[in-house]
Amino acid sequence: MTLPVDALVVVILAMVFLLGSVINGLVGFGLALVAVNAVATFLDPKSGVVVISLIAPFLSSSQLRYNWAYFHSWSRLRSMVAGAVVGSLLGAQLLVLLPTWAIGIALGVFTVQFTIDRLRRERPQVTQRTERRLAPVAGLIGGTTNSALGASGPIYGSYLYAIGLRGREFAFGISVVFFVQAMVRLFSLIGLGQVTAPLFALALALFLPSFIGQHIGQYLQGRVDPKLFQRVLLAVLLLSALNLLLQSGRGALAALGVGL
Repeated sequence: MTLPVDALVVVILAMVFLLGSVINGLVGFGLALVAVNAVATFLDPKSGVVVISLIAPFLSSSQLRYNWAYFHSWSRLRSMVAGAVVGSLLGAQLLVLLPTWAIGIALGVFTVQFTIDRLRRERPQVTQRTERRLAPVAGLIGGTTNSALGASGPIYGSYLYAIGLRGREFAFGISVVFFVQAMVRLFSLIGLGQVTAPLFALALALFLPSFIGQHIGQYLQGRVDPKLFQRVLLAVLLLSALNLLLQSGRGALAALGVGL
C-alpha cells in the first residue's frame, strides 16, 4: 500500500498524533480535533475524518477498559448513546455529500468554538429533568458532528460536565459514546466507499504513536495537572483551526470562481 503523503509528513503527523493521544488518555478526549485538523493540513478534511475513523475504535476501547470501574454511570448515558448512533449515521452521509471546503470551514469554526468554550468559567450542574431532556439531543448533535467533521468532544464534553461527571467517571462516559459511534462511523464510511488503501496505510502508520501516547496519558492521570495539557491542547487547536479556515476559505473562493 502506498502512503498518500511523503515520509517527512508521516513523521510530523506521528508527532502530532502522539501529543494528541497523550492528552486524549489524560483527559478523555482531544485527539480527534487535533488529528483531523493535522491531516487536513496536508491532505483534506475528508481524509482526516477517514484516518481518525480507522484509529478511533481501538483507542476508545482501550480508554473504556481502563475506566471500566465506573460502569455504574451507564444508566445516565443510554439515551445519549442512542442519539449518537442516529447522529453518526446522518453525519456519515453529510461527509460524502458536502464539498471539502465546506467541511473544512465547519471544522475550523467548530474547533474555535471549542477553544472559546473551554476558556469559560465552569457552569453549575443541570437538574435531573434537564439532563433527561438534553441527553438524546446532545447524542444526536455529537454523533452528527463526529461523522461529518471527525470530532464531537466539545459537544459531549460540555454535556458530561454539565451533568456533573468528573475525573475518570467523565473519562468512562465519554469513552462509551466515543466507542459506540466510532464503530458506527467506521462501518458507515466503509459501506460508502470512503476508506481507500492509501488512507488505510496512513492510519496504520499513525496507529502506534497514537496507541503509545494514549497509554502515556493514562499513566499520567493523577500525576500531572490536566490543566497544563489542556492549555497546550487549546493552543494547538486554535492554531490548526485558523490554518484550516484559511485554506478552506481559499477553496470556497476558488469554487465560487473568485481569485485571490
